Amino acid sequence: MTTKALRSTLCMLALLAMPISQASAADKLKLAISQKGQWDTAMAEFGMREGFFRDEGLELELFYTNGTAETQQAVISGSVDVGIGVGFLGLLAAYTKGAPVRVIASEWTGASDFFWYVKSDSPVKSLADADGKTIGFSTVGSSSNLVVLALLDQYKVKAKPTPTGGTAATMTQVLSGQIDIGWSQAPIGLQEVKEGKLRIVAKGSDAKAMADQTTRVSISTADVLAAKRPALERFMRAYNKTLDWAYGGTKSVEYFAAELKIPFELALAARDQNYPKDALRLDVVRGLEQTMQQAVELKRLSEPLTQQQTNELIQIIHAK
Repeated sequence: MTTKALRSTLCMLALLAMPISQASAADKLKLAISQKGQWDTAMAEFGMREGFFRDEGLELELFYTNGTAETQQAVISGSVDVGIGVGFLGLLAAYTKGAPVRVIASEWTGASDFFWYVKSDSPVKSLADADGKTIGFSTVGSSSNLVVLALLDQYKVKAKPTPTGGTAATMTQVLSGQIDIGWSQAPIGLQEVKEGKLRIVAKGSDAKAMADQTTRVSISTADVLAAKRPALERFMRAYNKTLDWAYGGTKSVEYFAAELKIPFELALAARDQNYPKDALRLDVVRGLEQTMQQAVELKRLSEPLTQQQTNELIQIIHAK
């Protein structure tokens, strides 16, 4: 090979290498995900295992939190690019206080994933017996917070809503008698129900007003949207592929059951009964007016958002 040809070849190799290096650096996304162990928040992990995000030229780094407050703070602080499973109620309050948060996708609609339980020997048989009792939810502003308030209002019960953290911590508090009624998300706790250690006293699906209301969203910030929109579009494309795959067969259920160390049948029942695919639809936020009204009633907002504020907050990233 001549010197001229060698130089030409080296130049070509350098040009080819440059965009690969740049793309690798630009296309890393850090995610904070609320509540490890729930079906809906497992999608990023599923997609990584199956290579859907890699196929889109993305490298994900996942961090799990105890709920909305931690996930939201990780996004606001710039520690991560995207937050998954953030309670919409808490997000509205953060936005009106000046946080540069943006909703880039719906994450969960309805409340069919939640249930509330007691120890098997508890005198509480239903929410009708819960006056004066403590009843758990994860963190203030979370979707479990919103659902428990809706249930208590629906049944006119004066229980004491109490933040108890994640599902594991909550179960410990119930079993040790620190709290009367615990919260969980299927399938966590259903094995203990089956074994007779726990007894369900209310389900999220009982909250009729919330059947078509988006309770959790995925978020980012204005700065990340400006800097990484193409990567976020590919992220959403891979996320949608993951959802189709997760409901198109049972390999996802095998992953899920192994992660939680529960029987396959229990994991499958949770997916099919508690997590309808349409509830994980990413491209539409439902029941927004209802959520804002609840936020006003709970003093999370002083008044509903204006149309201009709504347009700024909700910037759905559509896969192209």
